[in-house]
Amino acid sequence: MFANYISLTNYVLPAIFAVNSKKSKDTMKKKGPYFRAAFAVITLALFLSGTALGAPLQYEWGTQLVKVKKTLPSDKESQQFSPKDRPKYKNKILSYITAIDNKLVDKIIVLRVKSQPVIDYLFVNDKLYTIMEDWKSVELKTEKEILGNLTGHFGQPLVQQDKNFYIYSFNSDKTKVLYYVMKTADGKAKCKVYYYTRQLFRMLITE
Repeated sequence: MFANYISLTNYVLPAIFAVNSKKSKDTMKKKGPYFRAAFAVITLALFLSGTALGAPLQYEWGTQLVKVKKTLPSDKESQQFSPKDRPKYKNKILSYITAIDNKLVDKIIVLRVKSQPVIDYLFVNDKLYTIMEDWKSVELKTEKEILGNLTGHFGQPLVQQDKNFYIYSFNSDKTKVLYYVMKTADGKAKCKVYYYTRQLFRMLITE
């Protein structure tokens, strides 16, 4: 996942190594390098699985497109496009940006990672402004896990509800988060998470 995002290494990795740390160290010494390598792979897998549910991404707001592209997972397909070439493309923060200045649409590029969730990195004039996670339709258990992870990182949200539609708003020093949830008749939920800079307006007026 950038500015003010609390790395999961502050929570996941210390917790893993804190449990039976002495025993773990003794075991790894006995088992040798192959065991240590396997342990590292398992730890990394746990870490990545934790970041998959509404967890922060580690990019500073304003990061250049080329720098983000270099750090994308090699096993995931990505594509780059301009929203002006896709009239049906929907992004709440994009709509806000173009409402401020519709001429900015010529400076906007979206870098999409085809993962689960689908992740869109939105750049204005080659600077990262917002990240959208589109979870599409998920089980209610997953919807709650996403909310739980966001709450764990950003604190208790403000909640707006209109029947089956929910908006959870989170704030931190440099980042705002909007979590959109539409609960559907099939017992599932359509979910999207928007992360964006608190300095959005200030950054835009300098473009």
